[in-house]
Amino acid sequence: MGESSARWPGSETIDRAFLIARRRHAGLTRKTDDTPYISHLMAVSALVTEHGGSEVQAAAALLHDVIEDTGMTHAEIAAEVGHDVADIVLQCTDTADRKDKSKMTPEERRADWFDRKRIYLDHLAAKPSGTPSLLVVLADKTHNGEQTARDIERCIAEGRDLAEFFANFNAPRENQQWWYNSLLEQIESKDWPSAALPLVDRFRRAVGVITSA
Repeated sequence: MGESSARWPGSETIDRAFLIARRRHAGLTRKTDDTPYISHLMAVSALVTEHGGSEVQAAAALLHDVIEDTGMTHAEIAAEVGHDVADIVLQCTDTADRKDKSKMTPEERRADWFDRKRIYLDHLAAKPSGTPSLLVVLADKTHNGEQTARDIERCIAEGRDLAEFFANFNAPRENQQWWYNSLLEQIESKDWPSAALPLVDRFRRAVGVITSA
């Protein structure tokens, strides 16, 4: 373990962010198995930290889904961990006002998914390189992509039907492949610091697996 040379020492900000994440996401799991959802949040925060991120970015990574998945507001996050963290979380959220899917037809759910993803991509395209939320986005999409790629490879190795695997998601296979390709296009359009470039490569490899499935 390195001695007193950490890029940032950690403070109550990261502690409070983890506590919020643990409480707000309690009982939630990944889409494809019973892994507690907090594992994704911790992994994204770790990727941010390991690829040049600040404590503010690492705290926001722990909370990047809290608006979208639990209804916690930007104001509530700011009151707990500060406006800088809350602003990044809001920028990572595809919508703070999700519709009730239980009242939608399958066609309406698919259209809603497309609308949200297109808006997200437009916002991503508009972010200048170096925007603090971009590293959190990259870490989030990389972890999701690598998990999906590993699950695909496992399904293939076990001879299972990939259609059943993709049925776990909110959109079918071809839509997921479009989504990941579109994300990769936006991520590759940014100028990344050298510390983040290995993460861009990891995302590119994951997308390659997903889009060839």
